[in-house]
Amino acid sequence: MKFLLAAPLLLTISLLDAATPEIAGPLVGNARSTEVTLWMYAPITSQCSFSYHSEESSPAEKSTGKFTAISDQAAKGLGQVFKSTLGGLSPDTRYRYQVSVDGKSDPAWKGSFKTAPAEGDPTAFKLAITSCMRNGKNGNRQGSWDLLLAERPDIHITVGDTHYADTTDPTVQLEHHVTYRRVKEFAKVLRNVPIYAIWDDHDYGPNNSDGTADGKEHSLAGWKQAWPNPVSGTTDTPGAFFKFSHGDVDFFVVDGRYHRSPNELPDDDKKRMLGDAQFEWLLEGLKNSKARFKIIASGSTLHHSEVDGWRIYTFSRHRLFDAIKENRISGVMYVSGDMHRSLVWEHHESERVGYPLVEVMSSGIANSKHLSFATIDFDTTHDDPTARVRVIFGNGKVMTDKTWKLSQLEHTR
Repeated sequence: MKFLLAAPLLLTISLLDAATPEIAGPLVGNARSTEVTLWMYAPITSQCSFSYHSEESSPAEKSTGKFTAISDQAAKGLGQVFKSTLGGLSPDTRYRYQVSVDGKSDPAWKGSFKTAPAEGDPTAFKLAITSCMRNGKNGNRQGSWDLLLAERPDIHITVGDTHYADTTDPTVQLEHHVTYRRVKEFAKVLRNVPIYAIWDDHDYGPNNSDGTADGKEHSLAGWKQAWPNPVSGTTDTPGAFFKFSHGDVDFFVVDGRYHRSPNELPDDDKKRMLGDAQFEWLLEGLKNSKARFKIIASGSTLHHSEVDGWRIYTFSRHRLFDAIKENRISGVMYVSGDMHRSLVWEHHESERVGYPLVEVMSSGIANSKHLSFATIDFDTTHDDPTARVRVIFGNGKVMTDKTWKLSQLEHTR
Protein backbone atom coordinates (compact mmCIF):
# COMPACT_ATOMS: atom_id res chain seq x y z
CA MET A 1 0.00 0.00 0.00
CA LYS A 2 1.07 3.58 -0.53
CA PHE A 3 0.15 6.88 1.05
CA LEU A 4 0.01 10.24 -0.68
CA LEU A 5 0.65 13.55 1.03
CA ALA A 6 -1.43 16.68 0.60
CA ALA A 7 0.06 19.93 -0.73
CA PRO A 8 0.71 22.65 1.87
CA LEU A 9 -1.30 25.77 2.72
CA LEU A 10 -0.31 28.37 5.32
CA LEU A 11 -2.40 29.20 8.37
CA THR A 12 -1.97 28.83 12.15
CA ILE A 13 -4.35 29.56 15.01
CA SER A 14 -4.25 30.02 18.76
CA LEU A 15 -5.09 27.09 21.04
CA LEU A 16 -8.47 27.04 22.72
CA ASP A 17 -9.61 24.05 24.74
CA ALA A 18 -8.54 22.97 28.20
CA ALA A 19 -8.73 19.15 28.25
CA THR A 20 -6.52 18.20 25.28
CA PRO A 21 -6.08 21.81 24.19
CA GLU A 22 -3.81 21.25 21.23
CA ILE A 23 -5.55 18.34 19.48
CA ALA A 24 -8.66 18.16 17.30
CA GLY A 25 -9.52 15.25 15.07
CA PRO A 26 -8.93 12.93 13.42
CA LEU A 27 -11.49 13.60 10.72
CA VAL A 28 -12.16 11.29 7.76
CA GLY A 29 -12.69 13.29 4.59
CA ASN A 30 -12.93 12.53 0.88
CA ALA A 31 -13.45 8.76 0.64
CA ARG A 32 -12.94 7.37 -2.85
CA SER A 33 -12.74 3.74 -3.91
CA THR A 34 -8.96 3.46 -3.42
CA GLU A 35 -8.04 6.59 -1.40
CA VAL A 36 -9.20 8.31 1.79
CA THR A 37 -8.02 11.62 3.27
CA LEU A 38 -7.40 12.07 7.02
CA TRP A 39 -7.27 15.49 8.77
CA MET A 40 -5.82 16.46 12.18
CA TYR A 41 -5.12 19.60 14.18
CA ALA A 42 -2.18 19.46 16.57
CA PRO A 43 0.63 21.60 17.99
CA ILE A 44 2.85 23.10 15.37
CA THR A 45 5.89 21.10 16.53
CA SER A 46 4.04 17.76 16.45
CA GLN A 47 4.95 14.66 14.53
CA CYS A 48 1.65 13.02 13.54
CA SER A 49 1.48 9.49 12.17
CA PHE A 50 -1.10 6.79 11.55
CA SER A 51 -1.52 3.07 11.09
CA TYR A 52 -4.38 1.29 9.33
CA HIS A 53 -5.56 -2.12 8.22
CA SER A 54 -8.65 -3.59 6.61
CA GLU A 55 -11.27 -4.95 8.98
CA GLU A 56 -10.83 -8.42 7.48
CA SER A 57 -7.06 -8.46 8.09
CA SER A 58 -5.04 -8.72 11.27
CA PRO A 59 -3.74 -5.56 12.99
CA ALA A 60 -0.34 -7.13 12.57
CA GLU A 61 -0.71 -6.55 8.82
CA LYS A 62 -1.15 -2.81 9.30
CA SER A 63 0.33 -0.16 7.06
CA THR A 64 1.77 3.06 8.44
CA GLY A 65 2.37 6.60 7.31
CA LYS A 66 2.98 10.18 8.40
CA PHE A 67 0.82 13.29 8.14
CA THR A 68 2.08 16.36 6.37
CA ALA A 69 1.88 19.63 8.28
CA ILE A 70 0.37 22.21 5.98
CA SER A 71 2.12 25.13 7.63
CA ASP A 72 5.82 25.69 8.16
CA GLN A 73 5.41 28.72 10.43
CA ALA A 74 6.85 27.72 13.80
CA ALA A 75 5.43 29.93 16.56
CA LYS A 76 5.15 29.17 20.26
CA GLY A 77 1.67 28.19 21.38
CA LEU A 78 0.25 27.83 17.87
CA GLY A 79 -1.32 24.80 16.27
CA GLN A 80 -1.65 23.74 12.67
CA VAL A 81 -3.52 21.44 10.33
CA PHE A 82 -2.11 18.09 9.23
CA LYS A 83 -3.43 16.06 6.31
CA SER A 84 -2.58 12.85 4.53
CA THR A 85 -4.19 10.75 1.82
CA LEU A 86 -4.07 6.99 2.26
CA GLY A 87 -3.75 5.30 -1.12
CA GLY A 88 -3.77 1.77 -2.48
CA LEU A 89 -7.00 0.83 -0.68
CA SER A 90 -9.62 -1.67 -1.85
CA PRO A 91 -13.08 -0.48 -2.97
CA ASP A 92 -16.11 -0.95 -0.74
CA THR A 93 -13.96 -2.10 2.19
CA ARG A 94 -13.94 -1.08 5.85
CA TYR A 95 -10.63 -0.05 7.40
CA ARG A 96 -9.62 0.69 10.98
CA TYR A 97 -6.97 3.25 11.84
CA GLN A 98 -5.10 4.78 14.77
CA VAL A 99 -3.49 8.21 14.86
CA SER A 100 -0.45 8.95 17.02
CA VAL A 101 0.95 12.34 18.02
CA ASP A 102 4.62 12.44 18.98
CA GLY A 103 4.57 8.68 19.42
CA LYS A 104 1.55 8.68 21.75
CA SER A 105 -1.81 7.20 20.86
CA ASP A 106 -5.23 7.75 22.41
CA PRO A 107 -8.60 5.95 22.01
CA ALA A 108 -10.05 9.32 20.93
CA TRP A 109 -7.72 9.25 17.92
CA LYS A 110 -8.91 5.86 16.70
CA GLY A 111 -11.61 5.33 14.09
CA SER A 112 -12.78 3.52 10.99
CA PHE A 113 -14.02 4.28 7.50
CA LYS A 114 -15.42 2.46 4.50
CA THR A 115 -14.10 3.18 1.03
CA ALA A 116 -16.52 3.94 -1.78
CA PRO A 117 -17.55 1.33 -4.32
CA ALA A 118 -15.92 1.65 -7.72
CA GLU A 119 -17.45 4.57 -9.60
CA GLY A 120 -20.44 3.44 -11.63
CA ASP A 121 -20.97 0.18 -9.75
CA PRO A 122 -24.48 -0.58 -8.45
CA THR A 123 -24.52 -0.17 -4.70
CA ALA A 124 -26.58 0.19 -1.54
CA PHE A 125 -25.49 2.79 1.01
CA LYS A 126 -26.77 5.29 3.56
CA LEU A 127 -26.14 9.04 3.37
CA ALA A 128 -26.52 11.27 6.43
CA ILE A 129 -27.31 14.97 5.90
CA THR A 130 -26.84 17.73 8.49
CA SER A 131 -26.51 21.48 8.91
CA CYS A 132 -26.64 24.18 11.60
CA MET A 133 -24.24 22.60 14.07
CA ARG A 134 -23.89 25.26 16.77
CA ASN A 135 -21.77 24.56 19.83
CA GLY A 136 -22.35 25.87 23.35
CA LYS A 137 -25.81 27.39 22.79
CA ASN A 138 -28.40 26.61 25.48
CA GLY A 139 -26.24 23.97 27.10
CA ASN A 140 -25.26 20.63 25.62
CA ARG A 141 -27.51 19.97 22.61
CA GLN A 142 -25.30 17.47 20.82
CA GLY A 143 -27.19 14.21 21.42
CA SER A 144 -28.42 13.91 17.83
CA TRP A 145 -24.88 13.06 16.76
CA ASP A 146 -25.19 9.80 18.71
CA LEU A 147 -28.47 9.11 16.92
CA LEU A 148 -26.82 9.80 13.58
CA LEU A 149 -23.94 7.44 14.34
CA ALA A 150 -26.41 4.74 15.37
CA GLU A 151 -27.87 4.94 11.85
CA ARG A 152 -24.49 3.65 10.58
CA PRO A 153 -24.21 5.99 7.58
CA ASP A 154 -21.57 5.24 4.98
CA ILE A 155 -21.00 8.93 4.18
CA HIS A 156 -22.10 12.28 5.62
CA ILE A 157 -22.74 15.62 3.89
CA THR A 158 -23.04 18.79 5.91
CA VAL A 159 -24.67 21.61 3.96
CA GLY A 160 -23.61 24.68 5.88
CA ASP A 161 -23.51 26.64 9.11
CA THR A 162 -20.89 24.27 10.44
CA HIS A 163 -20.12 27.13 12.80
CA TYR A 164 -21.29 30.69 13.32
CA ALA A 165 -18.13 32.77 13.06
CA ASP A 166 -19.94 35.28 10.79
CA THR A 167 -16.68 36.55 9.33
CA THR A 168 -14.43 35.99 6.33
CA ASP A 169 -11.35 35.97 8.59
CA PRO A 170 -9.97 32.43 8.15
CA THR A 171 -8.11 32.49 11.47
CA VAL A 172 -11.33 33.13 13.38
CA GLN A 173 -13.16 30.60 11.23
CA LEU A 174 -10.63 27.86 11.97
CA GLU A 175 -10.82 28.62 15.69
CA HIS A 176 -14.54 27.86 15.49
CA HIS A 177 -14.00 24.70 13.43
CA VAL A 178 -11.41 23.35 15.88
CA THR A 179 -13.48 24.21 18.95
CA TYR A 180 -16.47 22.30 17.63
CA ARG A 181 -14.42 19.33 16.50
CA ARG A 182 -13.43 18.82 20.13
CA VAL A 183 -17.08 18.24 21.12
CA LYS A 184 -17.04 14.53 21.94
CA GLU A 185 -20.31 13.58 20.19
CA PHE A 186 -19.37 15.35 16.97
CA ALA A 187 -15.76 14.17 17.16
CA LYS A 188 -16.89 10.52 17.23
CA VAL A 189 -18.88 11.02 14.04
CA LEU A 190 -16.00 12.79 12.32
CA ARG A 191 -13.52 10.01 12.97
CA ASN A 192 -15.86 7.21 11.85
CA VAL A 193 -17.95 8.56 8.94
CA PRO A 194 -16.37 10.19 5.85
CA ILE A 195 -17.67 13.75 5.63
CA TYR A 196 -18.11 16.21 2.76
CA ALA A 197 -18.89 19.85 3.50
CA ILE A 198 -20.21 22.95 1.77
CA TRP A 199 -20.58 26.29 3.46
CA ASP A 200 -23.57 28.51 3.95
CA ASP A 201 -23.62 32.13 5.07
CA HIS A 202 -22.43 31.83 8.70
CA ASP A 203 -19.31 29.80 7.87
CA TYR A 204 -18.60 31.78 4.67
CA GLY A 205 -19.04 35.28 6.07
CA PRO A 206 -21.71 37.42 7.73
CA ASN A 207 -25.40 36.48 7.86
CA ASN A 208 -26.96 36.25 4.37
CA SER A 209 -23.61 37.13 2.78
CA ASP A 210 -23.03 36.90 -0.97
CA GLY A 211 -20.44 37.37 -3.69
CA THR A 212 -19.76 40.96 -2.61
CA ALA A 213 -18.38 39.86 0.79
CA ASP A 214 -15.08 41.55 1.57
CA GLY A 215 -12.29 38.99 2.02
CA LYS A 216 -14.15 36.07 0.45
CA GLU A 217 -10.95 34.77 -1.14
CA HIS A 218 -9.43 34.41 2.36
CA SER A 219 -12.56 32.62 3.50
CA LEU A 220 -12.20 30.18 0.60
CA ALA A 221 -8.53 29.48 1.40
CA GLY A 222 -9.43 28.81 5.03
CA TRP A 223 -12.34 26.55 4.07
CA LYS A 224 -10.10 24.42 1.87
CA GLN A 225 -7.72 23.99 4.79
CA ALA A 226 -10.48 23.14 7.28
CA TRP A 227 -12.26 20.48 5.18
CA PRO A 228 -10.56 17.66 3.21
CA ASN A 229 -13.08 17.81 0.36
CA PRO A 230 -12.34 16.85 -3.24
CA VAL A 231 -10.64 19.59 -5.26
CA SER A 232 -13.05 22.50 -5.47
CA GLY A 233 -13.73 25.10 -8.12
CA THR A 234 -12.20 25.01 -11.59
CA THR A 235 -9.08 26.47 -13.16
CA ASP A 236 -11.00 29.59 -14.18
CA THR A 237 -13.73 29.72 -11.51
CA PRO A 238 -12.87 29.77 -7.81
CA GLY A 239 -15.36 28.52 -5.26
CA ALA A 240 -16.13 25.78 -2.76
CA PHE A 241 -18.14 23.67 -5.24
CA PHE A 242 -17.06 20.12 -6.13
CA LYS A 243 -18.30 16.75 -7.40
CA PHE A 244 -17.85 13.25 -6.07
CA SER A 245 -19.33 9.82 -6.75
CA HIS A 246 -20.35 6.91 -4.56
CA GLY A 247 -20.92 3.92 -6.80
CA ASP A 248 -23.50 5.00 -9.37
CA VAL A 249 -24.77 8.00 -7.42
CA ASP A 250 -23.19 11.36 -8.32
CA PHE A 251 -23.10 14.33 -5.95
CA PHE A 252 -22.82 17.91 -7.21
CA VAL A 253 -22.06 20.07 -4.18
CA VAL A 254 -22.67 23.69 -5.21
CA ASP A 255 -21.47 26.96 -3.72
CA GLY A 256 -24.41 29.32 -3.21
CA ARG A 257 -22.31 32.15 -1.74
CA TYR A 258 -19.07 32.97 -3.58
CA HIS A 259 -20.72 34.07 -6.87
CA ARG A 260 -24.18 34.91 -5.53
CA SER A 261 -25.89 38.19 -6.42
CA PRO A 262 -27.12 40.14 -3.39
CA ASN A 263 -30.52 39.05 -2.10
CA GLU A 264 -31.79 42.62 -2.25
CA LEU A 265 -31.39 43.02 -6.02
CA PRO A 266 -34.52 42.96 -8.21
CA ASP A 267 -35.63 39.41 -8.99
CA ASP A 268 -34.90 39.62 -12.71
CA ASP A 269 -32.75 37.85 -15.32
CA LYS A 270 -29.59 39.56 -14.07
CA LYS A 271 -29.79 38.03 -10.60
CA ARG A 272 -27.69 34.88 -10.07
CA MET A 273 -27.54 32.22 -7.36
CA LEU A 274 -24.48 30.30 -8.58
CA GLY A 275 -22.96 32.59 -11.18
CA ASP A 276 -22.92 31.65 -14.85
CA ALA A 277 -19.64 29.70 -14.82
CA GLN A 278 -20.62 27.52 -11.87
CA PHE A 279 -24.04 26.93 -13.40
CA GLU A 280 -22.43 25.73 -16.64
CA TRP A 281 -20.15 23.43 -14.58
CA LEU A 282 -23.22 21.98 -12.88
CA LEU A 283 -25.21 21.57 -16.07
CA GLU A 284 -22.36 19.89 -17.95
CA GLY A 285 -21.81 17.56 -15.01
CA LEU A 286 -25.48 16.60 -14.90
CA LYS A 287 -25.66 16.10 -18.67
CA ASN A 288 -22.55 13.91 -18.73
CA SER A 289 -23.41 11.89 -15.63
CA LYS A 290 -24.12 8.18 -16.12
CA ALA A 291 -25.21 7.80 -12.49
CA ARG A 292 -28.68 6.55 -11.62
CA PHE A 293 -29.28 9.30 -9.03
CA LYS A 294 -27.79 12.79 -9.29
CA ILE A 295 -27.81 14.79 -6.05
CA ILE A 296 -27.43 18.57 -5.97
CA ALA A 297 -26.40 19.70 -2.48
CA SER A 298 -26.39 23.32 -1.27
CA GLY A 299 -26.96 25.31 1.88
CA SER A 300 -29.74 27.32 0.22
CA THR A 301 -33.30 25.99 0.06
CA LEU A 302 -35.32 25.91 -3.13
CA HIS A 303 -38.43 27.51 -1.66
CA HIS A 304 -38.76 27.63 2.11
CA SER A 305 -36.64 30.75 2.74
CA GLU A 306 -38.39 33.93 1.63
CA VAL A 307 -35.27 36.08 2.12
CA ASP A 308 -32.17 33.96 1.42
CA GLY A 309 -32.80 31.08 -1.01
CA TRP A 310 -33.64 30.11 -4.59
CA ARG A 311 -37.18 31.39 -4.03
CA ILE A 312 -36.04 34.98 -4.68
CA TYR A 313 -33.79 33.95 -7.59
CA THR A 314 -36.50 33.09 -10.10
CA PHE A 315 -34.33 33.28 -13.21
CA SER A 316 -31.66 31.01 -11.71
CA ARG A 317 -34.22 28.56 -10.37
CA HIS A 318 -36.14 28.33 -13.63
CA ARG A 319 -32.94 28.07 -15.65
CA LEU A 320 -31.95 25.01 -13.62
CA PHE A 321 -35.39 23.39 -13.75
CA ASP A 322 -35.79 24.02 -17.48
CA ALA A 323 -32.31 22.68 -18.25
CA ILE A 324 -33.09 19.40 -16.46
CA LYS A 325 -36.21 19.00 -18.58
CA GLU A 326 -34.74 20.14 -21.89
CA ASN A 327 -31.77 17.79 -21.51
CA ARG A 328 -33.91 14.94 -20.14
CA ILE A 329 -31.70 14.50 -17.09
CA SER A 330 -33.24 11.83 -14.86
CA GLY A 331 -32.83 11.06 -11.16
CA VAL A 332 -32.10 14.58 -9.87
CA MET A 333 -32.76 15.24 -6.17
CA TYR A 334 -31.90 18.35 -4.14
CA VAL A 335 -30.43 18.52 -0.62
CA SER A 336 -30.37 21.70 1.52
CA GLY A 337 -30.26 23.06 5.08
CA ASP A 338 -30.40 26.56 6.63
CA MET A 339 -33.94 26.72 8.05
CA HIS A 340 -33.46 25.05 11.48
CA ARG A 341 -36.00 22.37 10.62
CA SER A 342 -36.06 19.26 8.47
CA LEU A 343 -38.59 18.15 5.88
CA VAL A 344 -39.01 16.33 2.59
CA TRP A 345 -41.24 17.63 -0.20
CA GLU A 346 -41.82 17.77 -3.95
CA HIS A 347 -41.38 21.24 -5.45
CA HIS A 348 -44.62 22.83 -6.64
CA GLU A 349 -42.92 23.86 -9.93
CA SER A 350 -41.96 20.27 -10.76
CA GLU A 351 -43.74 20.51 -14.12
CA ARG A 352 -40.78 22.63 -15.25
CA VAL A 353 -38.49 19.71 -14.39
CA GLY A 354 -40.68 17.04 -15.96
CA TYR A 355 -40.96 14.83 -12.87
CA PRO A 356 -41.27 15.39 -9.08
CA LEU A 357 -38.25 17.38 -7.88
CA VAL A 358 -37.63 16.07 -4.37
CA GLU A 359 -35.91 18.36 -1.87
CA VAL A 360 -34.52 16.99 1.39
CA MET A 361 -34.04 19.85 3.84
CA SER A 362 -31.96 18.80 6.86
CA SER A 363 -31.23 21.54 9.36
CA GLY A 364 -30.66 22.12 13.02
CA ILE A 365 -28.90 19.02 14.31
CA ALA A 366 -27.52 21.11 17.18
CA ASN A 367 -29.25 24.46 16.68
CA SER A 368 -33.03 24.09 16.45
CA LYS A 369 -36.09 23.08 18.43
CA HIS A 370 -36.13 19.45 17.26
CA LEU A 371 -32.37 18.85 16.71
CA SER A 372 -33.18 16.93 13.55
CA PHE A 373 -31.27 15.42 10.65
CA ALA A 374 -32.06 13.37 7.54
CA THR A 375 -30.81 10.20 5.90
CA ILE A 376 -31.17 8.78 2.41
CA ASP A 377 -30.78 5.05 1.75
CA PHE A 378 -29.83 4.54 -1.88
CA ASP A 379 -30.16 1.12 -3.47
CA THR A 380 -29.19 0.95 -7.13
CA THR A 381 -28.86 -2.83 -7.21
CA HIS A 382 -32.52 -3.21 -8.25
CA ASP A 383 -33.90 -2.89 -11.77
CA ASP A 384 -35.77 0.15 -10.48
CA PRO A 385 -33.34 1.81 -7.99
CA THR A 386 -34.71 3.46 -4.85
CA ALA A 387 -33.98 6.40 -2.57
CA ARG A 388 -35.55 6.10 0.88
CA VAL A 389 -35.62 9.42 2.79
CA ARG A 390 -36.05 9.63 6.56
CA VAL A 391 -36.18 12.63 8.92
CA ILE A 392 -35.13 11.87 12.48
CA PHE A 393 -35.73 14.17 15.46
CA GLY A 394 -33.45 14.48 18.47
CA ASN A 395 -35.89 12.44 20.58
CA GLY A 396 -35.25 9.52 18.24
CA LYS A 397 -38.65 9.69 16.53
CA VAL A 398 -38.71 9.12 12.77
CA MET A 399 -40.95 11.91 11.50
CA THR A 400 -40.78 11.13 7.78
CA ASP A 401 -40.11 7.87 5.95
CA LYS A 402 -40.74 7.99 2.21
CA THR A 403 -39.26 6.16 -0.76
CA TRP A 404 -38.96 7.25 -4.38
CA LYS A 405 -38.20 4.87 -7.23
CA LEU A 406 -35.98 6.05 -10.03
CA SER A 407 -38.85 5.42 -12.45
CA GLN A 408 -40.74 8.22 -10.65
CA LEU A 409 -37.87 10.63 -11.34
CA GLU A 410 -37.63 10.12 -15.09
CA HIS A 411 -39.09 11.94 -18.07
CA THR A 412 -42.04 10.06 -19.53
CA ARG A 413 -42.28 11.98 -22.78
